[in-house]
Amino acid sequence: MTEIKINKIEKLKRTLKPYDYYRERLRRLSAADIDEADRFYLKNFGIYNHKLRPENFILRIRIAGGRVGAGAFEAIFKMAESANSRMILTSRAQMELHDLSLQKALEYSEEVEKLGLSSWQTYTDNIRNIVTDPLDGLSEECDIEVYETILAMQKIFLKQPEYTGMLPRKFNVAVSGMRADMTPFYGNDLFFALAEKDEEPGFNLYAGGKNSDTAADLNVFCRLEEVTELFEAAVRLYMRKGPRGSRTKTRLFHMLQSMDIEEFRKELEESAGRELEPAGRRVAGRAASRAKTKLKGGGYAHRYQSRFGELEPKQAEEILKICERYGVEELRLGCDQNLYIPHLPETVEFTHSSLRYEGITACAGSKYCIYSLFDTKEESANLKPQRLAQNGIILGYSGCLKGCARHAFSDIGFVGIRTGLYSENSELGIRLYLGAEYTYGKKAGRLILYAVPLRCIDETVDLLVSLFELSGFGTFEEFAGVLNLYSREALAFWLLLNYYRRYVVKKGAPFMLPAQKPEDEKQRFMEILKEQGVEGEEEVLQKLQTEEQFEFREAIIFLEKAAFAVR
Repeated sequence: MTEIKINKIEKLKRTLKPYDYYRERLRRLSAADIDEADRFYLKNFGIYNHKLRPENFILRIRIAGGRVGAGAFEAIFKMAESANSRMILTSRAQMELHDLSLQKALEYSEEVEKLGLSSWQTYTDNIRNIVTDPLDGLSEECDIEVYETILAMQKIFLKQPEYTGMLPRKFNVAVSGMRADMTPFYGNDLFFALAEKDEEPGFNLYAGGKNSDTAADLNVFCRLEEVTELFEAAVRLYMRKGPRGSRTKTRLFHMLQSMDIEEFRKELEESAGRELEPAGRRVAGRAASRAKTKLKGGGYAHRYQSRFGELEPKQAEEILKICERYGVEELRLGCDQNLYIPHLPETVEFTHSSLRYEGITACAGSKYCIYSLFDTKEESANLKPQRLAQNGIILGYSGCLKGCARHAFSDIGFVGIRTGLYSENSELGIRLYLGAEYTYGKKAGRLILYAVPLRCIDETVDLLVSLFELSGFGTFEEFAGVLNLYSREALAFWLLLNYYRRYVVKKGAPFMLPAQKPEDEKQRFMEILKEQGVEGEEEVLQKLQTEEQFEFREAIIFLEKAAFAVR
């Protein structure tokens, strides 16, 4: 019998389980002696370090459902002040303290436990922070409050030896009882989404999502009291049969790729020990962006904006003063990297809340993450957001393909790259993703352009917004439905030609996509070019007529150089 090859992390787990490492070695660890194995084990307890930044340690704090007491928030802020650390709000509604020594990271890990929080299992092969809408139980759009269920789910795995660091890969979970979600949750490994069946509220279950792929509909309905049981059954199934080979192919997504949905559903029934009900009617909508939200019991929740996750000391101080003034005992963290303060009057003035456009989410960026190619927070701040805001367009800015800013679940998605295509020297740029239909988890965004230089980002965003406005659709997500009729190559050609017309030759009307996909995309586009007869585009037409390896190849290569080359 051939032995299945496992990856090096799995070998570490078999040699010493993370929970045993905690008991036997953690307290004797010296920062000077940390190796790659130690770095893996430390991540299981919320402590992150990279060999390229050996003196820098990060502590990630789990905030179940995004709810944190005002007293706990104040205590974490004081820790940050004492250590001259930076506070970050993550896109999974957690808090991080950066620039710590190993000693401080270990000390603060123990301190947060006293606050009723934990840093355990917030990195690597664990069930990560379970997320929901920040206004769970508060908003008039909330049909089912899920916080107590999230705590029950967390109790199953948190600090349990069999779960701590022992999953094949990370495992993200979302539960929402909202009729309209602020954040798309279909990029999670498991998503319990509000539904109803026979006029009874409950949840439909989706599985196998990740930052670049949407979760699949399992055709399963469950009630609130069944969520915890079904969650545990799914996790146990993944632990038992999930792939443990190449680290790039070990998510639940990859397990689902190896079997059809019906087979997985049967396996889930076996793990749950009962027959599962078919799905109900999904209840969903896209929540409108609001600086304040009226609450069920009266009063309002106000959004306090961070700088793409960065929370400055003056902001934390202002938040605490507001809590004291209005008797607020609990704060809510959102997956949008903002903080929500409930039970306030309708009008409250914030002095230091960031004035950024709330529709942009940025990953940690190179200031905080070794994998990011540049400072995405700074680049996000440099964008001109007025037209994005006017049209309610969501933009996700990830610094690498890990996709922490959910670029594939945004209207416009960026991923940082380096490119040498358009100048003599390598320069920073982005890959462009479009086509996300996220409200009902229909599609994740597709990679459309492989390399757009950062110096051309403002023009690219301006062009995309202009094309959306000309389309006549009410939302960019509706516009995405038309984009998704076309091949990636056709969309790349379409965008590049419009960029070339608008910013290079500065003539010719926008080239709009026909609302119905033609049988032959390339032939139809050639006909449009001939009909419009724009001077200077004869070579583009000539490239389209060339025999090539794939459709539009020669025209795309020509237009990329024409549009983005340094002039």
